[in-house]
Amino acid sequence: MSEAGRRVVVVGHVCLDEIVASAGVTRAAGSPAVFMAPVLVEAGIEPLISAPHGADFDALGTGLRFLEPPAGAQTLLYVNDVRTERRRQSVGHADVLARDTAAPSPATRAALAGAAALVLTPLLPLRDELVAELVSLLPAGALRVALVQGYLRRLGTAVDGAQPVEPREFTEADAVLPLMDVAVLSEEDLGDPAAAHHAAGMWSAAHPSTAIVVTRGEAGASAYLRGERRDVPAHPVGVLSAANLVGAGDLFSAALVVSLLGAPRGRTLDADTLVDAVDAANRATAERLAAR
Repeated sequence: MSEAGRRVVVVGHVCLDEIVASAGVTRAAGSPAVFMAPVLVEAGIEPLISAPHGADFDALGTGLRFLEPPAGAQTLLYVNDVRTERRRQSVGHADVLARDTAAPSPATRAALAGAAALVLTPLLPLRDELVAELVSLLPAGALRVALVQGYLRRLGTAVDGAQPVEPREFTEADAVLPLMDVAVLSEEDLGDPAAAHHAAGMWSAAHPSTAIVVTRGEAGASAYLRGERRDVPAHPVGVLSAANLVGAGDLFSAALVVSLLGAPRGRTLDADTLVDAVDAANRATAERLAAR
């Protein structure tokens, strides 16, 4: 594969994660791109990021290669209050979302033209028209993957300058899923594992060319294709702390992209190829988590 063909374009949002705990407040770079990039780089794949961000994100030295320069001083801020058993999330600097352009930038267009894959990593829903245009810029045969979580969130009414993160339905599913080869979500994303699997089954049946993968933590993952479910067990890693599990779903998604790019496939995934890729991603994620 050519050098350009070893590029993956990641389009969505990045953020600063602020953790409010009893012991104090910490802030670090967050978002799927932060956790996915090292996995892709280790596999010899260059991740190129298209996401609105500010100078405060660049100052953290994440090493992410953005296709657009920072716009303004601030980046989307995700506040996670974990002082009680039920985590509360809110968003600050939501005005950053207004920096999303009506169309891909020239740099993003050029990157997509030679990309091996497009990965959508929204923290909040992307516009249907933007997604369709991104896909139209890819070469034939490029892999298309969407992380669904951001489509299941919306911002509530601001309180003291912060907007609470609230659940929403994936109303864009019929527009977005047919454009994707694979969509990934976790059992937690819909608030209840049964709801996540019910949704995955319905989406998979309605959009037979799109595989739906539901991550299940220590139980592994489930792969849905054309309405049929196949469970793929996890690879044991022993007892891990909550800190060691941060970003586990994003690590899995990156490993799944790597596995699918290395697998022989046609335009439509077959069940065996999908299950093998999910199993390989489970194994790679377990090994990475255990090594933390």
